[in-house]
Amino acid sequence: MEILKAIKQLAGIVTNDQDGVLQLMIADASAAVRDYCNRKECPPELAYVVREIVLDHYRLENGDSIASVKRGDTQIQYQNTITKEQFTPRQRDAMCRYRLVRMM
Repeated sequence: MEILKAIKQLAGIVTNDQDGVLQLMIADASAAVRDYCNRKECPPELAYVVREIVLDHYRLENGDSIASVKRGDTQIQYQNTITKEQFTPRQRDAMCRYRLVRMM
């Protein structure tokens, strides 16, 4: 199942209004996973971790973390960016076996 579709289903989102924001969050989460794992591509086996990270942030962002909203042409800015420092211990454990050693 496509990540965006799965996230929308898990979050109970039925419209396409949030698709742009969710796509950005998916890209940020995938980049953070790649960075943590020292990889050029996000391993497909970690798609569930990307979904979990995006859902966690989506739920957090729908609280009080919105910095600004622009109605004309729809622009939403969030205060928190998805980074590897925000991973939970369970998410880190799931990614450990896919982590590559970085050689200097």
